[in-house]
Amino acid sequence: KLQRERERERERGVERVRGRESMAFARQRLLGLPPPVLLAASALLLLSPLGLAAADDDDHDSCRRGGDAGQGGICTLGLSAEGHRRPTWKPTFPPRHLVEPGVAGKISVPLAEWFRDSLPGMMPPPGMTDRERALARMTATEYIEARRVGSVTCVEYAGVLVARALHYAYMNHFMYWDIMPRQMDIVMRMAEALDQRAAAEGIEAIAPLYGLPVPAKGTMATVDFPSSAGVGILHNTFAVADAAALTRLKRMNGIIFGKTNVPEFAGSWVSCNYANGCTLNPYNHSLTSGGSSGGSASAVASYVAPVAFTEDTGGSTRHPSVQNQNFGYDPSRNHYPNAGNPGMSYTLDQVGINARSLQDILTFDAAFLGTSAAHAAAAARARQARSVSVGLPKYPFVEFYVPEGGMNSQEYVGKQKVSVNALRKYEAVAAALKEVGIRLVEQEWPERNGRNAVADLFHFTRVNGKPFDFVQTALHSYTGQVSEWVRAYLNSSVAVKDIMNDTFAAGDGHGPAGYMTGCNTSDESHLRYAMGPFVRKTLRVWNGYFDEHGVDVLLTPAQFCDAPTYECRAAGTCRMQRDFGSGYRTADAGITHCNLLSFVLFKNIPVPKITVPVGLDPEGNPVSIEFWGRAGPKQDPAGRGDGSDDWLYDDDFAQTADLDFLYAVRELVEVIQRTPSLRRAEAGLVTGPGNLFDA
Repeated sequence: KLQRERERERERGVERVRGRESMAFARQRLLGLPPPVLLAASALLLLSPLGLAAADDDDHDSCRRGGDAGQGGICTLGLSAEGHRRPTWKPTFPPRHLVEPGVAGKISVPLAEWFRDSLPGMMPPPGMTDRERALARMTATEYIEARRVGSVTCVEYAGVLVARALHYAYMNHFMYWDIMPRQMDIVMRMAEALDQRAAAEGIEAIAPLYGLPVPAKGTMATVDFPSSAGVGILHNTFAVADAAALTRLKRMNGIIFGKTNVPEFAGSWVSCNYANGCTLNPYNHSLTSGGSSGGSASAVASYVAPVAFTEDTGGSTRHPSVQNQNFGYDPSRNHYPNAGNPGMSYTLDQVGINARSLQDILTFDAAFLGTSAAHAAAAARARQARSVSVGLPKYPFVEFYVPEGGMNSQEYVGKQKVSVNALRKYEAVAAALKEVGIRLVEQEWPERNGRNAVADLFHFTRVNGKPFDFVQTALHSYTGQVSEWVRAYLNSSVAVKDIMNDTFAAGDGHGPAGYMTGCNTSDESHLRYAMGPFVRKTLRVWNGYFDEHGVDVLLTPAQFCDAPTYECRAAGTCRMQRDFGSGYRTADAGITHCNLLSFVLFKNIPVPKITVPVGLDPEGNPVSIEFWGRAGPKQDPAGRGDGSDDWLYDDDFAQTADLDFLYAVRELVEVIQRTPSLRRAEAGLVTGPGNLFDA
């Protein structure tokens, strides 16, 4: 019923919104902006006042052929399967003649050249008062305390963040600017309602989040904002229910702060789609913002919000956090509720968060889950950093190879090693920890079947007479999850085939339809093995390192390559070290070889993970390291294979299982940040005269 009412309302109001109201709103928001911003925003509105310009079937065919179906090279697609107008082609996504629908991404020099030459430059900062700058710089922890004591209102704080979101709309942090130019009015109404409730019932009536605005990842279902998961033919479709994490956010008196940009159904390590464009990185617009949670990560680093929801199947929380110098928390499975976020795999997906400080992760986690008492207890029993033991295995996170005779579905050749710049930061972090007396264990994994246990697990497992491909099997449920989410949360009959045909490959590593097609390559026996015996075997290997070497956490580089640019990602020319038989040297690498090992391995077991920003490399690119925790309780019967594994399926246990790990990492981060060159660096977007920070 809600869906039908919303459809009727849109039908009644679409022309009105496209006409006087939308332009009046645009004029209202543009008044007072610096001339460069005014010109750019005006041009964007004139080219696409609502993004739903009429297009007949001939226009659609012309778009598919690469023809020019609109002014300024903006291609306007036709009707979707349910009669909805497809949105206009956005100017930060490659033009139609360079991309191909419904296929996997592949190396493309023309696309790389387009990205190199066509992305916009950074806009100057918005005009802000000293008070507004102070509010924008607030951490989530500081805002919550300020609102609690009454030194700021929800409306004032949200207003500052909304103004920044509007000013930097060209960066595509958020989706739906074309069909909902007034979407931030929803945020302001939520803030006003919370202020009114606090005035009437007392400040604790809006505890524990006190109106904290939190952007939702664009795959999450929402009733207040469209729920397209980045797909053009779903662009103006609303959900009939909120995702579980957002239902909880509202219950804990947080504010859903719009929907951040994602690749279609999260199927890429770059946050691009034709309906909303590509999300730009605040450190350098030539860098990707990562994926699939790039909109969330870029918004946090741009000081549009202090914390944002993400979700990680194979790095979608962590890779964007690395690209944007955020802390990225990928929790143990079911630490945060996943329902209503379609995901790609029932064995890998997990909602997480990005923030600019570890303290904000702790503060948000305690408030969002209502586990403040458990947090206090974990903080009280946390050991000093010198009592924490840190493992530094090289394989497969620092150096990797496929042993002879092992399964090699990703076609690795020779050996690979993290880039020179990333390796130097990793070694500097290890040196900083060692300097204060922290025990570092530079040992490899125990052997199994005469070889490294990790290599044996992932490259020599056979099931049903065939090599077992953990990655392909993990995606077995992808299209089923997409289809059920469209039915249950959108009440829509759009088919997976229609969705696949409405996604466009844009260079190496960006082709969501390719991942959807890949779900058909594994068989049922492999899926059943992945969800049962393989989980237990992976637990034994992972926890075996912790038990044999007596460590509390592992330290690794966050990814193999230097921070990818849009150009190197499309062309497969990102940088790492490779050895083809004559020693390591810097060489080109595709995005899969940059990211797969760092972000997908061990995702099938409940391992807590946090990326930690450690400043910029000599070329000004963001660099991070990653801490990994033990899977499950220390006594871990399942990890030893000799007892109950009920804790794997206990969501109440999952809410507090990561806390000892989180507070151990807090102690280690405090040590790391004593070295100035290993501290988080602010983005160029927010530094300089008149900006949030001095240059």
